[in-house]
Amino acid sequence: MGLVLFPGDGDNSSPDVSWSYSGFAAFRRRLAETEGFVLCEMRGFGGRRPWSEVSTALEPLLDHPDDGGDDLA
Repeated sequence: MGLVLFPGDGDNSSPDVSWSYSGFAAFRRRLAETEGFVLCEMRGFGGRRPWSEVSTALEPLLDHPDDGGDDLA
């Protein structure tokens, strides 16, 4: 079981990326660190810090369920 991210542009030759769920979790942790916060401190990831305290354009990706949820635009 894994996760695949791809652009929704209909171009089948475009680059896609796929991870196991643990690989995707590691990717999101690193993105959060790059943005200046620790993902495990956030609500929904074991912590209590609300997302309203974080300013990042990556919030839709970082605060998104691993399985289910709406497609990301």
